[in-house]
Amino acid sequence: MSEVEDQSSIYSTVESDYLVLRPRETRVFTKPFFNVLVSATVMCLVYSAFFPGGGLLDVVIADSNKTTNPGLDSQVGYICQGLTYISSILFAFLAPVILEALGVRGTLFVSSLLYTGFLAGIVFLKPWTLYLGSVIAGAGMGWLWVVAPKVLTDNSTEETLQRNNSVWWCIYILSMVLGNMANYFYLGNLTTIDTKTRVIIYISCCGFVIAGSVVALFGYQNIPDTRPDKVDDFLASRSIQITPAVCEDPVAKVKRILNKYKKALLRKEVGYLQTLLLFNALSLSFYSMIYQTCIGNVFSERRLIPLMQLVFGITEVVACIIFERLTTKISNKIMAIILYCLMLICMFLVFLMFPSDSTMTSDHTGSTYIEPRKEIVILIAVLLAMSDAGFNIISNSSIGVTFEGDSDVGFMMLNAVMSLGTGTIFFISSQLSLFWIAGLEVVLGTIATMCIVLNSFRTSFQD
Repeated sequence: MSEVEDQSSIYSTVESDYLVLRPRETRVFTKPFFNVLVSATVMCLVYSAFFPGGGLLDVVIADSNKTTNPGLDSQVGYICQGLTYISSILFAFLAPVILEALGVRGTLFVSSLLYTGFLAGIVFLKPWTLYLGSVIAGAGMGWLWVVAPKVLTDNSTEETLQRNNSVWWCIYILSMVLGNMANYFYLGNLTTIDTKTRVIIYISCCGFVIAGSVVALFGYQNIPDTRPDKVDDFLASRSIQITPAVCEDPVAKVKRILNKYKKALLRKEVGYLQTLLLFNALSLSFYSMIYQTCIGNVFSERRLIPLMQLVFGITEVVACIIFERLTTKISNKIMAIILYCLMLICMFLVFLMFPSDSTMTSDHTGSTYIEPRKEIVILIAVLLAMSDAGFNIISNSSIGVTFEGDSDVGFMMLNAVMSLGTGTIFFISSQLSLFWIAGLEVVLGTIATMCIVLNSFRTSFQD
């Protein structure tokens, strides 16, 4: 091996306007890894507020109608959540412009801070503050879910991506634990969330979001490229010339990107993958609000809601670790069947214990097949978390393999399908009984599992 080749082997090449040489890091805790931790911490803190705050919304509205009587419709909570997810899709198209204008640090800061709009709207609890706050939070969601994964991928190499992705996901899932733990201890034995309790809870949630914004502003570190003027001596000593790259015409670049999206998204296996993503979206909407509303309408003890989410979060973190290891030992077909069985048991318990109209009102008239018990509520949360964690691992890994070099297209599709599906489900949940929602989850889960078991993702899954 020549001296140039030998010396160049310790450098990694990054595409830019010029050839860029950057030393490869051999340490574990590097600046890129620190940025990954910052991105994950921002997501964790923001969703430590958004998940418990959104989950309690319908219960808060119902309790307020009993006490201060603001006259809000009992289904406003579902509409607000749906509005947040649907508007996030529209604002996501502006993310490249925001990134160009504010940079990564500025976009992380602004997008996370916008979530306070949703929480502040619940503090005032007026129709216009709820709807406006939902749209503002939708903007934050659309931009945050673009910039946060960008930080993850831009600060990872082929060797570190799997490790960084696992660390990022586990920290993010901890958001299910932090906010709900605070709510669990604060709510105590309350059976009604009055105005004072509501204000304290949601101002505290705003504190989580502001903390995340501060972490984004002061934690993220720009890693400047080592430009040619920094390596002139190295290159000159080895007679290496730097040739400026040819800049691509903006119109041609847009056409190239659109053609790439069209080619990737029209593949047959992508249609099957979208079914799995729709099922994941229904699961997200079910555990993040629908199930919590049912608990609030059947049980008088308010702390049971954050307890359920707390158990769900802890189980999801543990399940992610276990399933990540299992995927190297058993095929996705067997994994999917196990997860499907867990989901069926979960929905069967929901069918037995909750009245059909418990998604809509606390004055439910439907009967139950078994007496509602807290232990079963927790068991359902555990089963939900295990099923959700497993199917998410399968869908995320299949996107990376299915789209190969076009993973950005895959994750764009994931964001769009998940947001659109979740938002739509929230909107129709205000009109559907619990049994219809549970039945829809079983149907979509069956189709998604069949796609995996029948190996419809032939290029996606390693069996």
